[in-house]
Parts: sequence; C-alpha cells; structure tokens
Amino acid sequence: MKEEAIEARPRRWRWESLTGGAVLFQEDGFRRLWLGRVLSHTALNAVLFTLLVLAVGEGSGSSIKSALFITAYLLPTATLGTISGVLVDRLPKNMVLTFVNLTRAGLMLVLLMAGTSLPAVYGIALLIAITSQFASPAESAAVPQMVRTDQLTLANSTNNFGSLVSQVFGFAILPPLFLNTVGEGPLFLISAVLFGGSAGFFLLIRSLRTGPVTVAETRSAARNVRKQFAEGWERLSQDLGSYMSVIILVLASTASLVAVTLMPKFAQDTLDIPTRNAIFVFLPAAIGIVAGLRLVQLLDRLMPKAWLVGGGFTLLAVSFACLSFTVPFAGLLEDANPLGAFDPGPFGETTARIVVTIFFSAITAFSFSVLGVASRSLVNERLPIEVQGRVFAAQVVLTNLASIPPILLAGLLSELFGVEPIMFLTMTILVGAAAWSLARAMSRPQPLDHVETSHTRA
Repeated sequence: MKEEAIEARPRRWRWESLTGGAVLFQEDGFRRLWLGRVLSHTALNAVLFTLLVLAVGEGSGSSIKSALFITAYLLPTATLGTISGVLVDRLPKNMVLTFVNLTRAGLMLVLLMAGTSLPAVYGIALLIAITSQFASPAESAAVPQMVRTDQLTLANSTNNFGSLVSQVFGFAILPPLFLNTVGEGPLFLISAVLFGGSAGFFLLIRSLRTGPVTVAETRSAARNVRKQFAEGWERLSQDLGSYMSVIILVLASTASLVAVTLMPKFAQDTLDIPTRNAIFVFLPAAIGIVAGLRLVQLLDRLMPKAWLVGGGFTLLAVSFACLSFTVPFAGLLEDANPLGAFDPGPFGETTARIVVTIFFSAITAFSFSVLGVASRSLVNERLPIEVQGRVFAAQVVLTNLASIPPILLAGLLSELFGVEPIMFLTMTILVGAAAWSLARAMSRPQPLDHVETSHTRA
C-alpha cells in the first residue's frame, strides 16, 4: 500500500533523475557514501588540477613537465598496491575512508604552511597519491555491501554522476575562480573543509561497519599481504569476463591519463589557448558522461555487461583516434558553407578546432562512462565481496604502473613530433594490448567449476 501511495503522487523532476538513482538515495548508507565521495572528489580534483598548473607553469616543455608530475603521482602504487587491497578487505571500509580524508585535510594545512614551491607541490602530490591508493578500492568495494545485486549498475551509474559533479566543481569552477582571483591558498583551505566534511559522512555509514577489528588481526593481514593479494588476483583470473573487464578498464584509464598529460600542449599548440583555460573546452564533454550514465542502464538490459565493456572500449578508441585528426577535421568544418549562407564560412580556424575537440571528447567521455560503469558492475556482480578490495586495488596498480611508460614517452615524443601523432600511436598500442590480453586469456584453460558457475549465471 505504501508503494502504491508513493506511485500515485505526481512525479516531479529531481536532479537524481539524471541517473535514475532516486530510489537509492532513500537508503542512508548509500546517500552518505555518495555525498562523501562528491565532497572528497571535488576537493581532490581541485587540488590536483591546481598542483598540476603550478608544476607545469607557462612556456615550453609543458608536456614533459605534466608527464613528470603525473608520473610522480602514480609511483606510490608500485609499493602500496598489495597492502591497500588486503587492508581494505580486512578493515571496515568506512573507517578506511574516514582516516584517508582526515589525512588529506591535514595535508592541505601542511601545504598552506609550506607554500607552493616545486618540492612542496611534488611532495604533497606524492602523499595524496598514497591516500588515493586506499580510497579508490574502498569506495568501489563498498557498493555491493549497500545495494542489491540487481541495483549494481544503477548504483555505479549514480556514483559516476557524483564523479561528474565533482569534476565540474573540482576542475572547471573552483581552480579558475581562485587562481584568477585570490590565489591558491584559500582554495587549499576550502579543500581541507571539504575533505573533513567527507570524512564525517563516511564515518556515519553503519552498513560498512564489520564489527571490532583487533590489532592482532590487522597485523596478521599485513604479514600475509602478498599471499592474500595473490589469492584475490587468482580468483579474478578464473573469471574471463571479470578479468577482461578489469584489463580493458586499465587500458582505457591509461588512455585518459595520457590525454591529461598531453592536454597542456594540445591546448597551446592545437587550440591556441592558455593551459589554465583548457578545462572550459573539455567541460562540454560532461554531456557525453550524463548520456552514458542514462543509457548504460538501458543497454545493460539489452546486452551482457561484457559486451558493454568491449563496445565502450571500441568507441573510445575510435573517438580518441579522431581527436588526433582535429586539425584536418577542423579544416573541413571551416570550409563548410551550407547553402552559401556564409562567406568564407561559419567558423574560424580556432573556433572550428574547438568545436571538433568538443564533439569527439564528448563521444570519448560517453564511451568511458559506459565502459566504467559496466566494468565495475560486472566485478561487483561476479566476484565475492571479500576479495573485491584486492581486485580493485590491483586495477589501480595496473592502471598506474601501465600508464607510467606511455605518459613519459608521450610527454617526451610530443615535444619532438607534436601532439596529434602521439595520440594516435598511443591508442593504436592500447588497442593492440587489449587484443593480445583477450587472446591470452581465452587460451588459458578455465576451471571446470568456474565454467559450470558461468553457465548457471547465464
């Protein structure tokens, strides 16, 4: 009767309708997780973008400088990946997230006192990277503890919408506003407040509390960390769909990190705009993200998640490759003159290049959005909850370690040969890596019990 009464009420548009996740916000735990993630990611995005601008500066060598900064941010995963995954599986995830964000708030205060010298910028970025190594697996592994299996795609889609909100505020609003007015100091102070607020939301999530954890249990988990991490990876490798979804998301994330590395030089050389204003060109890609979050739920009902992952990666590869042909596509657009209404044409050179960039970056964002939701939902659905922290930590490790060589090479080679050829070469290599990984995984014999389980699920 209660449900019928609710359905009888006039339907009003609400912001949750962008993802269809209004029903999930009725649960206190999910709502607090979502709000905590939005506050935390908003502050994190704002701080990282500001530190990148401070590290790169203006002038020549922007690609090399951005490559060095991003590499420094990714390096901690080489030593902490196995530890973070095991601890996330063993400790209450809300306590992990609370501690991480209180630590980030403290780092903002340290940054305020230390100033923005280059050593301070790199040092704080390195410490923030360490905290992210624990936060990302905990956030992803927390979802199946708070929603039903049939709500996983909806939950991950809603979380991705929260990530979009944090990107808009963290990249496009806060840094330009503060950097062009009062400077970076007040921005770091605001970020400290946001991190503190997110810690409060995470602390209140009761459904993530797994009971008391003793010091002895924590020490035991730390001593056997490599063994337990290997067990989690072995469990992942036994499920072809989950394994390939993780690998493909790793490759797609690598492409996005290379794109971020090349963004300053692409903005300066191809679009002829300052680095700090480049975010306004890529901001309309948010339309693609929202479209992906809405359509992924429909597509999930029409086809298996594994097909969504593969199709999303294919579309991402094509659109990313097209971005490397921005100049010739912009030339065609510049010369276009429908019905002779314009002379010489409706777009100038710079405007045409910006329009082409917006178009293809929106498609790239759409495909990455679909791919990301489908990949995480597939892992949440098919793997036991007790190993998911290790699996998502392994995904972060693979993404960051696999990204370091392409980032450094892309930064160096783009200074020698230009941005566009390196973008195309990067995507070609990543597509080849995906094909090789699929062939290798399919040639590996699968356990009989896993095959039976897979048929049962199908």
